[in-house]
Amino acid sequence: MPKFPEVAQFLGETLDLPIGGTVYSVPPVDAKVGVRLVTRFTEVASKAEAAQDDDEEVADDLGEIALYQDTLGPVYAQLLADKVKWPMIKAAGLTALAWHLHGEEIALIVWERGGFPKRALTSEKKETPVIQGAVLSTPSPASESGTTPSRKRVRASRGRTSSPAGA
Repeated sequence: MPKFPEVAQFLGETLDLPIGGTVYSVPPVDAKVGVRLVTRFTEVASKAEAAQDDDEEVADDLGEIALYQDTLGPVYAQLLADKVKWPMIKAAGLTALAWHLHGEEIALIVWERGGFPKRALTSEKKETPVIQGAVLSTPSPASESGTTPSRKRVRASRGRTSSPAGA
């Protein structure tokens, strides 16, 4: 029978975030909060995939604060007491979210970017970074045939009108 190492050896016991010279240690969330986060952000990813160009907010102001309180645990109160600026609290909260949902590797990517990568909202095709396995960047399914459909341009006829009245 195989001997398994202690789970904390490969999951990490805390997420240690250096902010302004202090290292804040974010503990893992409890099962209730973990299930709520997984459920909420799996639904958000599904909705985002269904509406590719929708720029809907993930959370309102109170929801965003509650999210960071959940993901940061007691560290949230420490950050407020230390008068840490909101952008750093937000970056820490999003990094903690990534850590709770996807682990250290994804959390490090989110931390280095200051948040999750955003999709391009312009009509131009831009290459957007995809975080492997991240809830908010799941790629859409590819064509099964391996080919892309051709798009033909329809030319307007010259000198003819489209209605019998000629208008």
